[in-house]
Amino acid sequence: MTSAAITLEELLVDNEVSTRKWQAWFANNPAALDVPCAIYNSGSVLGLLKHIFAVELRHSQRLNGEEVTAYDAIPVGSLDDLIAVHSQATQNLRRFLASANDAALLEVIALQTVSAGTLYASRRKLFAHILLHSMRHWAQLSSLLREAGYTTDWPKDFLFSEAME
Repeated sequence: MTSAAITLEELLVDNEVSTRKWQAWFANNPAALDVPCAIYNSGSVLGLLKHIFAVELRHSQRLNGEEVTAYDAIPVGSLDDLIAVHSQATQNLRRFLASANDAALLEVIALQTVSAGTLYASRRKLFAHILLHSMRHWAQLSSLLREAGYTTDWPKDFLFSEAME
């Protein structure tokens, strides 16, 4: 091991694995998508999933210097619609990592956010934020669903992640 750091790639793999597990779980528990949810004024679990994946997509577009999709233009129609948004975001993140050098990671960019106005952050910090944001909301979702009577059958801590050796 040459570094004690957790890499952005490891965090990205953890996010992909977690999302796939949730996708499979929701396929077997579709009624859970309708559970009321006040997190980020989402209205329902499906609305929270839109928020998670919209942040992934919009910030991944910022990382790549692309036009940012309007939040309201992201569909909430179904879980499959939202998983497609997540898949596009993941492709964007992988494309960014494949081409990013130290200078690109350290570059500070302006971010026009939905809830906090204009912020400034390095591309490295923004990349980490995308994944930590998702991780935090998955944890909230886990608690919310457990309180509503829905249980899952896998550990969710990063320690158990398939991204780690």
